[in-house]
Amino acid sequence: MASGWMTGRTGSRTPMILGGLIGGLGYGLLSRLGTRTTFMEMLPGFILIPLGIGLTVPAMTTTILSSVDQTRSGTVSALLNAARQTGGAIGVAAFGALVNGDAPGQIVNGVTIVAWAAVALAGTAAAVAFRVSGTGD
Repeated sequence: MASGWMTGRTGSRTPMILGGLIGGLGYGLLSRLGTRTTFMEMLPGFILIPLGIGLTVPAMTTTILSSVDQTRSGTVSALLNAARQTGGAIGVAAFGALVNGDAPGQIVNGVTIVAWAAVALAGTAAAVAFRVSGTGD
């Protein structure tokens, strides 16, 4: 709901940039995990990540669907969903392979690598949204 409100007032670029930055901050917080980290210490990251995604994805979808002819919107919507699901599956497999380990220390090291990779990807997405013209503004 916040993404729709923000997109209506500022265009798609702002929620995509803010969403990438907020999600990246959440992943950055998770990069500090240790073998004795409590759930309450993880909670801020786990709250920020979906907030960032929730701002970004609706604005991105709006931008993509508004850039094509209305007669092709169903096809483009299906393509977008397929790409998102494929990316998600590849991400889960790749990040899961990095987190794999026998000892808690190995798992924590893998989570740290994954968190920093996610920070880089979220930051890249925010930078692309900032640089690309025609994002509804």
